[in-house]
Order: sequence, then structure tokens, then C-alpha cells
Amino acid sequence: MFHCFIVFLNMTPMLRQYFEIKDKHKDKILFFRLGDFYEMFGKDAQRASLILDIVLTARHKGTENEIPMCGLPYHAADQYISKLTKAGCKVAICEQVSDPSLPGIVKREVVQIITPGTTMNSSLLEKSENNFLASVAGKKAPQSLMGDGCGPAMVAEGNNFGAAFVDLTTGEFRVMEISGEDNLISELKRINPAEVLVDYGIGGLSRRDEACLRRQAVPRLYNGEKSDWYYVFKNVSKFIPASYFEPEKVLCEQFGINDLAGFGIESLKIGIRAAANLLMYLKDTQKTRLSHINKIALHNPYDYMILDEATIKNLDLLYNWQMKSKEGTLLGVLDKTATAMGARLLKRWILHPLIKSGEIEKRLKAVEYFYDHNDLREELRTLLSKLMDMERLFSRIGCARANARDLVFLKESLKIIENIKSFVLNYGHEIEKAGGIDEIKNIELADIIAEIEKKIIDEPPVSIIDGGIIKNGNNIELDELRKISSGGKSWITDLQARERERTGINSLKVKFNRVFGYYIEVSNANIQSVPENYTRKQTIVNGERFITPELKEYEEKVLIAEEKIRDIEYKIFEETARDIAVHSEIILKTASLIAELDVFLNFAHIARKNNYAKPSVSDGNVIAIKEGRHPVIEMMQNIDFVPNDSRFDNLENRIIVLTGPNMAGKSVYLRQNALICLMAQIGSFVPAKEAKLCVLDRIFTRVGATDNIAKGQSTFMVEMQEASRILHNATEKSLIIFDELGRGTSTYDGVSIAWAVIEYLHSKIKGKTIFATHYHELVELAEKFEGIKNYRMAVLENEDGVVFLHKIIKGGIDKSYGIEVAKLAGMPKELVERAREILKKLENGGGNLQRGDLNFGQGQETLRSIRGRAGSLDPAMQPPLIKIESELEKEIKSLDLNNMTPMEVVSFVSDLQKKLDQERNESQ
Repeated sequence: MFHCFIVFLNMTPMLRQYFEIKDKHKDKILFFRLGDFYEMFGKDAQRASLILDIVLTARHKGTENEIPMCGLPYHAADQYISKLTKAGCKVAICEQVSDPSLPGIVKREVVQIITPGTTMNSSLLEKSENNFLASVAGKKAPQSLMGDGCGPAMVAEGNNFGAAFVDLTTGEFRVMEISGEDNLISELKRINPAEVLVDYGIGGLSRRDEACLRRQAVPRLYNGEKSDWYYVFKNVSKFIPASYFEPEKVLCEQFGINDLAGFGIESLKIGIRAAANLLMYLKDTQKTRLSHINKIALHNPYDYMILDEATIKNLDLLYNWQMKSKEGTLLGVLDKTATAMGARLLKRWILHPLIKSGEIEKRLKAVEYFYDHNDLREELRTLLSKLMDMERLFSRIGCARANARDLVFLKESLKIIENIKSFVLNYGHEIEKAGGIDEIKNIELADIIAEIEKKIIDEPPVSIIDGGIIKNGNNIELDELRKISSGGKSWITDLQARERERTGINSLKVKFNRVFGYYIEVSNANIQSVPENYTRKQTIVNGERFITPELKEYEEKVLIAEEKIRDIEYKIFEETARDIAVHSEIILKTASLIAELDVFLNFAHIARKNNYAKPSVSDGNVIAIKEGRHPVIEMMQNIDFVPNDSRFDNLENRIIVLTGPNMAGKSVYLRQNALICLMAQIGSFVPAKEAKLCVLDRIFTRVGATDNIAKGQSTFMVEMQEASRILHNATEKSLIIFDELGRGTSTYDGVSIAWAVIEYLHSKIKGKTIFATHYHELVELAEKFEGIKNYRMAVLENEDGVVFLHKIIKGGIDKSYGIEVAKLAGMPKELVERAREILKKLENGGGNLQRGDLNFGQGQETLRSIRGRAGSLDPAMQPPLIKIESELEKEIKSLDLNNMTPMEVVSFVSDLQKKLDQERNESQ
């Protein structure tokens, strides 16, 4: 401690200034401006050099006062900041704010803080994705954020959370309240924020708890401890201990209003606190006006179909985990939008399907209009493709980060929208059916276009501090100064002619360069003829350079004029940008309408191109799809896709038990029904000949075999957890998809669990379900329950093997054709033939194989290896589960399954298995 104090005293004034500023920004990497470089010192330099792969050097190298340092050119800062924010770092930009030519140390201040959720760097941002910063509030911290030993377990205010999210690059600002931490995390996953703020609430923590959280929470995030929040959000980067301000007042001041009633959020007390925290954080980091954030909207998660993480992943909505890309996803098929604004909106719609039939129908009617009017659709798409990203352009203006080119780009985009308005007006009154387009017709943009047209030249430079961006006629003083500056060439020509005549030196030249300013150049041969009023300025190889009082006076006049020109132009530009920012509401409203129009046009374009049909959506209980197709797979395969029909209701067709071999198309059928329903509820036409659909509140999917090693969860545990979540949350308005269940345990356990789950779905939940399975015993459920129907994948058997027809037909199936799939997969021919022999013995012998029957020539070791990997054959050799001893059969029949929970059923099955094992041992 004492040594550090001595080192601080021995520092230069510049380093002392650096560490004084750094002390106020301990959690950030400080970019300290020194001339044309940003420098970092101490731990910042060590950390940044590793992330950025730049050379680490040192000040006072080799002494006891050695300080690590590294630097980078200021003009290349964006790419380095991008790398740091991608790594989860915050960067504080410290600029020189006083004239370096003045005596004393240059004054420096932090002018901006860049974090993952506040970056406006185009090289870091995806055009088609929002960059949300989210804020979460509760009376106390979510328990999953607590570190060990940090006081008592804490819960949110009445198990309710407030949350808000904003995209600084577009101005979108929303607030919500939601019950339960699981629901909160699920909704935040859909929003997918780049950064999350957490508020522990007023009076929620003691000083000890607060300090403990600050020590524990951030290391937990970066050390990979088992926190749900860690797995979801890697940048939980700010922990606000309490709200020392009036949240509602903060929001009202930002929007220039008296209360929040106009936004319909006045009752969301916890949500308002989350929103205020977020706004305060933005003001703290951006240190500038945020005029483009001019409103806040209610985000009600219950207005949309709930999609959990498993469903988003299993249906490949946004990202294909096998292909590691957007290709092979619903978004990849549907996104042919013409603008970045439309692309972002489409993604939000996919993740937030509507659940009100009236709103769905409005979207479908808009799509239908553009579907029917080909020429109009393609003309509008062509016009939209010429638009810049107005939301992000204007956000830079609202944050005072714009340059003159941004204003010109905005002007050109607004001109295109004026063309769209004219095009629409000429098309006829009927176009108003296209949903929202009539609002575009009524927007007035002419004044904004004229303002930019009048002030800013058509092709301005990037820099706004070097002049050359403002047109003539906007400022009298500026015009006069330009005459002085631009008149330099003719003045020099006149002076040169006069001096040649006066001195008799015909080779005399009057010149200018940026280093030495104005000068008169005389060759060595004419030095003797130089007048007395010439003052030597510089000696060169072939002569001398001089200055005269007249030339010096003119130089000062021109240089002063150029400096004034730059100052006046910068001032006019700032005033113009502020004047344009005043129109934030109309410009952002226009951008929003254009994004919506783009999505409608896109849906119509895709429907025409891919032969989609308009679905009929109602509040009833029937799903009837004729010749439905999988929207993604049909676009990726080079074969004709085989369509299939589907029908669900709450009576006779409540549950489909779907059997059939692997590779026959069961998984495709499951997913295509879910995707067709989802597409309809976002307002899209669907891949089917005809579709009559009811509104779903949720789509659940339980597919595949996955584990979670990081959380210590086996494949079977994950499978049971996903099934449990479905059984606890599904309703009769839900669509439920099970692609195998119970395969991660023994045959008896698996069949029992699957059987019990289907009964529970039928009798308790009554939701529409497709249950794909290889457990053929489950087909008997259709005989016991009227609402369960058996369907199977059609298979054609011939002498060469089997052909999968990919067609759904009625009835169950009693074999899986697994050996045929093994053959298709390229298993050794000898192995496939031997498997057929074993299967034949098992089927004909009732499971009574002798050891001698398992001889495989000289390959007995191979057979043991196969058995070891596949598991014991014993369960498959046992009689079917439903053919058990009579006493146990009576016990099973006495069960009241309608009043048992799934876990009670599982417990009973476990006890049943123990009894079976005990009886088997006694018989031996």
C-alpha cells in the first residue's frame, strides 16, 4: 500500500491524471487519448493486450516504477472496441477536451462508455438483429444470482419481476412484469439481450449482502459456476444495489410528460423501476442526449404464444444446431425481406406468435392483398430495397453520434418513402386493406427532407470537424470567410506578379504548404536581388524561402478564416442534427410502418414463390391440414416432398400415437404440424393445400436425446425434466409434440412412463398431441381411449428390403425395421445378416435363446462388443409388459390413473419393477 503511494507520487502529471480517471471507472478498460493514440496502462493494458493481441510494453521499463502499457491508433479504435465488447468488456473513452497547444496538462474526460448492450458499432451489430439491453428488477435478488454465503435466500417481490429492454440503435423501448423466475428467464431468452442489468431493489440488501454480491456474482458469471443466469446471459454486467431516484419521474422527464398513463404502464411499479434503471444506465454510459428514445411501450408476454427454449431449438426457428447457421431454419426460409428493419421485425414476430384471432386475421388479410397484386408487390419491394436502415441512422442522430453522411442517407431514404406514398396514392383506395399502409400515406416528411437538403451538401466527407459539409447561403459570415479562403489562389497569383515586377526576379514564386504556411521562394542565383523587407524563413538546397509583412498578414487572415469556417460549419451541423432529432416520433413511426410493410410484402412474396396457402384461423378447437409440408425440408431436399394430412380436435382426435421406423418421416411430420400452426399465428401463409387452424396458446416439443453435463444431468434426466415441464404447463389449447419418450432407461420403465404420460395428456390436459414412439405396446391405448388414434408411417416391403413412403396412414405398426435402417446406414453386410438371424430366433422362440444360438462363427468377441454397446438383450426377450402375472394385473387395474400425478405413476412403476424382480428371483 505504501509502495503504491510512493509510485503514485513519482508519476508524471499525465499518468497521475490517467489513474485518477481510472479510479472512477474500475470495471472498465480506459481508452486514454494521447495525440493520435488511445493508451492503456496497468491491468487494463495487460488484459487488453491479451484480448486484442497487441504488443504489451511498459513505462519506466526496468525500474521499480515500471507500468505496463499498450496503445492503438484512434482512427482504428472501432475494430478494437468491437473485440473487447464481444469479450464482455466495457470500454470508457477518455478524450482530450481542452486545446493541446495551451500551457499545462491537457484536460481529459470520459465522453462515452461502450458496453455489449450499448454499442453502436456497425462492425459489431448484425443488420437483421436487435441489440437489446435488458434490465430486471425485483424487491430482492433472484436466488440463482446469489453467491454462497451471501446472506439468506432471496426472492422477487411476490414472485413477480419487472423487466425492461431497449435497443439503443433503434430506439425501441419496452417494459413488462412477469411472474416466476423461470418465466422471466424464458422471456428474456426470446428477447436475447446482449447485456442484462439487475436491480436488487430498495432496502433489499444489507451492506454486507451488497458487498458479497458484488464479490460473488460477477466471478460466478465468468468462472462458469452453475447459475441459470450464467448459462443464459454471459453479460450480466451491472448490479444496481438500490434505486436512489424516483423511477416514474426519470421516465417522465425523458419523454417530456406529466405521467405514464398515456403509455398504459402506470400500474407496473416494478417494471417502471426496471425501465428507469435502464434509462439511468444509458445516460451514464452515453453521456449525451437520447432524443430518439421518445416513448415506452407495454410488452405483455401473455399477448403472445409462449415459446420455451426447447421449442425454439427443436423447431429450428432461428438457428440450426447441426448446420451451425441460419440455413436450415424457419427464419432462413421466410427471411427475404428488403430492409434491415423488416428483417429485425420478422425475427421478433417468429419468436412472438399472436394468440388473438382478430389480430392474426388482420395480418393475413394484408398478406393476401399483396399476394393477389403481383405488380404492386414487386414494385414496392424494389423501392424498399433502396432504403437505408432508418432506425439505426436516426439512433445515431438521437445520440449525437451522427455524421453529415448519416443525414444525407436519411434524406435519401425519406425521399424514397415519398415515392412510395405517391405510388400508393396512385394505386387506388383499395390498398388500405393492406394493413397500416394507409398510415404511411398520411405521414408528412417534406419539411425534414427540405431541412437537410438546404443545409448539407450532397456528398459530404465523413469528418464533421474539418469543414466542407455545409452549403452556401446558410450563414452570411461563413460565406464571407469562404470568399477569403477560396480567394487565396488569385491573391497569390497577383502578389507573385507584383513581386516579380518590383524585384526583377522572374523566377520568384509565392507558395503555400501545410507545414510552413505561405512563403516567397527565390533561387540561389537571385539572392542578391532580394529586397530588405524580405525575412528569411527557411533555407533549401536550391535557394531560400522568405516571408513579408503583407504575406504574413494575409496568412493569418486565411488561417483564422479556415478555423472559423470549421467552427461555424460544425455549429450549423449540430444545430441541424438537433432540429432533425426533434422529429424523432414521426421518423421512427415511419420506420416502424416500413418494417411492417416489408414483412407483409415478404410473406406474400414467399407464399407465391413456395406455393403457400392462406390459413383460416379461429378460436375453435380444430386443426385440419390438407397436404401439409415441412417449410424448411421441402426447400433443402432435391426430391419431391410427400405431403400429409392432419386433423386434431378435443374429442375423437385428441392424441395421435405415431409408430413407424426411423428414417420414415415421423420427426418431419411432428415438426411440420407445429411449424404450420406457428407460421399462421405470425401472419404468414402456410405450406399446405388447405389449413383450418385454431389458435394455440403454446407449442411444446420433447425431441431428441441430449444431456447437460455442465449441470450434472443425464440424458434421461433432461428428458424427464422436459416432459415434466410440459405436463405442468400445457393446456387444452396447446399443441404437444413427443418424439420418443422413455428411451433413456430400461424397456419396462420406458414403456410404463410413456403409457402413463399419454393417459395423463388425454385425461388431464386434453391438449392436441402427436406422440411418436417405437414402443408398439402403446398402440393398445387407442382401444381404451376414444380420443387416442393410431397412425403409422407407410412402409413398402419387397424382396430387396423396405421402401419408406413418408406417408401417414391410419393404424399402428408392430415392427420398427431397425435392421433395415442399419443396412441403409452402411453397417457391415455380415453383421446385418446376423442381426436378422437373431431377430428371427427371438420372434419365433419367444425369447428362449440358448448360449449356443449366439455363436457368430469366430466372431463371438464382436457380438459381445455389440451387446456391450447396445445394452443387454434380456429386456427385449421378456414377454410384453401388459402380459404380467394375474395378481399384479389386478393391482394395476385398481389404479385410479385420472387422479394420479405423473410422478405417482412413475413411483408405482418403480415399485412394480421391484416386485417383478423379486418374483423372478424366487422362481429361480
